[in-house]
Amino acid sequence: MIITTSQYIEGRAISEYLGVVSAAQVMALAAGNKGVQRGWQNGVEGATEILQQQAAALGADAIVAARFEPFGSNICATGTAVKLNG
Repeated sequence: MIITTSQYIEGRAISEYLGVVSAAQVMALAAGNKGVQRGWQNGVEGATEILQQQAAALGADAIVAARFEPFGSNICATGTAVKLNG
């Protein structure tokens, strides 16, 4: 599944907007810069997996306008599930 922060996918046309998908994932933040980076990355990966599951359940081919924001010790993610032509 294509996931992008852009509103468009180059070379592909969106045929249908299926709805907003969202997720929250708890980050485990260890001390130090590397620990914070790993916590952020793990949070984004977990939230992305949830977004993909929701989008797939809607019959989506892609998620556009994806956003990942920290909220306390969570990563909150949203995006729009879409069907693509072809």
